[in-house]
Amino acid sequence: MAVAPLRAENESSLRSPRRGPVFHVLSETLCTLGSEMNPLHLRLSRRQALGVAAGGALGAAAVGFGLDELIGSSPRLAAVSAGGWPSPLNDPRARAAHLLRRAGFGYTQSDLDSAATLSYDDLVDRLVSQRPDSLAAPADVTNHNAFTAAWYTHMATTTSQLPERMTLFWHGVLTSDYRNAARLPFVFQQNALQRSAGLTDLRSLLSATTRDPLMMRYLNLDASTATAPNENYARELMELFTLGPGNYSETDVREAARALSGLRIQLYDASGSRIAQPKLDKNNPQAYVDQVNALVRAGATYRGTLVARQHDAGVKTFLGRTGNLGADDVIDTVLAQPACAPFVTRRAMTFFATPSPSDSDVNAIATQFRDSRYDIRTLMRAIFRSTAFTAPANYRSLMRSPTDYMVAAMRALNQPALAAVAVRSAAGMDQFLYDPPNVAGWPSNSGWVSSSTLLGRVNFATAATTRMTALPDPAAAVRTQLDSVLGSDTSAAIRAAGSDADRWFALLASPEFQLK
Repeated sequence: MAVAPLRAENESSLRSPRRGPVFHVLSETLCTLGSEMNPLHLRLSRRQALGVAAGGALGAAAVGFGLDELIGSSPRLAAVSAGGWPSPLNDPRARAAHLLRRAGFGYTQSDLDSAATLSYDDLVDRLVSQRPDSLAAPADVTNHNAFTAAWYTHMATTTSQLPERMTLFWHGVLTSDYRNAARLPFVFQQNALQRSAGLTDLRSLLSATTRDPLMMRYLNLDASTATAPNENYARELMELFTLGPGNYSETDVREAARALSGLRIQLYDASGSRIAQPKLDKNNPQAYVDQVNALVRAGATYRGTLVARQHDAGVKTFLGRTGNLGADDVIDTVLAQPACAPFVTRRAMTFFATPSPSDSDVNAIATQFRDSRYDIRTLMRAIFRSTAFTAPANYRSLMRSPTDYMVAAMRALNQPALAAVAVRSAAGMDQFLYDPPNVAGWPSNSGWVSSSTLLGRVNFATAATTRMTALPDPAAAVRTQLDSVLGSDTSAAIRAAGSDADRWFALLASPEFQLK
């Protein structure tokens, strides 16, 4: 393919970038990484994608380029984002793409064509009204790698992307560690819970989470008794899940722990009757796994159930409410606190809209959230319709998490079979699903950036593009996936690439694809 020389659109109007924190850290790290890598291990375009694109991004404004046959023309650019990108968000098609990138994981050209025919508000309504697609159980629900591969495949193929995006969001907020599942289907169950309840209401979600076996094991709720109440879940429910530091006392932690005591994990069949847990034979562990999988296939589930003799039935005073309080009383009392709606809203806005939401934006949306009785669809509709979400300053203001990045690449390449590669690559990017660094969950935005984790992304892009025998058109991808808004050095890397595989590598490894 003949490639025409680069031409900057409207060069006279370019302004120096006001570098946003995410893009600044990403660019500096890419630049350092590019200078340290051995060029013998990279094709020329890869060297450029790492070193040249990053260095140029630090030194000049990111601009929308037309590469004629390769890239085509970009939309009219009227404003510059906080990261220095000319923002195309005044264009309806670019605004639709911006929403699809953040409310989901990715899209095809036909998906974008369809979305762009709707008004922005109608597109928001269509996305927010999506119902989740169930994730089919893998052959062995006790095998964490098998489950994770199945989830990657589901994220890369479901047509109901917002419910899946919400599943990933709640996984990072109401987080747990897969090791606590042992060889039981607790990870699969928590994932299904966060998918089915993730767009319902916050009370239902928190009530189910309190009785979720993986959460109970992770924060020791299944060992809490009347005589020795465990405070871990009570503390994190307030500090990390709903209120934030400073909005409760140590007395509140102790009293909530008493109210939450006595929950135990029990097994129920499909009709709701309690059944016995399979026994592990150390001489034949596979027989135990087979029994667990058979029970799951038959509809059996584990869930937290109150055992009265283990529960503290005395009077408690929690956040100003006094009585013989239980688990749901704790949740209702938390939801009644003025700090709850703004805290949850800020978490959601940071994940979906902007790395630093203003107090005024948070409070305006939190009011709608609280007034709807914590309806999560109302929350998401308000975020997507907010001026903060579509503000030119917030174009490419968010960093894709490793999971988001890999699923976006799988969708862009139309290769859900890369799920196994994603599982192997995840640890190198510091996001092995259900293995968060701590109970606070995953980092966000610039917290994902380091030379080692970006090298993990490069390795994934390498694996994704070298395994393919037929690749989609990279020129169309630049228009569809990147809005034709590229920095000069990413454009140069694509132009210098000698094959479609190298063009795709340059695209997937570029700062532009890491951001959304």
